[in-house]
Amino acid sequence: MTRKHLLFLLFTFLCFTVSGQTIEYRNDSLFVNNTYVNAQTTKAALDSLLKSKGKIKKSKADIRKCPASNKKVFTTTYFYHDLGLFFRKFDCDTTALSVGIKLYYDTDSKFDKSVSELRKTFNGQLIIAGNVINDKREIRELEQMQNCRVTITKLNAGSYETILGGDIFYGEQTIRLAFDSKTNKLTSVFFHYGFKNQ
Repeated sequence: MTRKHLLFLLFTFLCFTVSGQTIEYRNDSLFVNNTYVNAQTTKAALDSLLKSKGKIKKSKADIRKCPASNKKVFTTTYFYHDLGLFFRKFDCDTTALSVGIKLYYDTDSKFDKSVSELRKTFNGQLIIAGNVINDKREIRELEQMQNCRVTITKLNAGSYETILGGDIFYGEQTIRLAFDSKTNKLTSVFFHYGFKNQ
């Protein structure tokens, strides 16, 4: 085997390692590359599982208040911009972990940049309740998923119709869906694992 051939095999392996991520939600549990994760999972552990170094951002969550104290909630987010993922923890609930996954870009690039916290798309596999989500962009495809229920919120104004968002109900959790502003196709998925009344 030549050196050139070995370098090619190494490059192929590294590409698969970086992009071949699997995020799975089953039985009310979240798995990253077949390893269970929750709000107690450290950034170092996530870095190791994802083979990428996340960036930390701490901020005040404007739209959330702690149910117990009615005070603003502070969040710590681990951004994996190269993977199209983020993991978010909340100071008011140490059991809470949110995960954002960007599957596709919005066709309106300006809109995409203004609303999305992630700049790149997720190249791995997303599985919810045994359903592979990556190829399910149309509403009818999402509504045909097994073991869960999907609802879509629409806005109608005369002949104009747009999708405001959607939810997947599976187990004890609600999984939020975001759609393209023009095509009404799925763009992003957000897990609010263990965090109620978000």
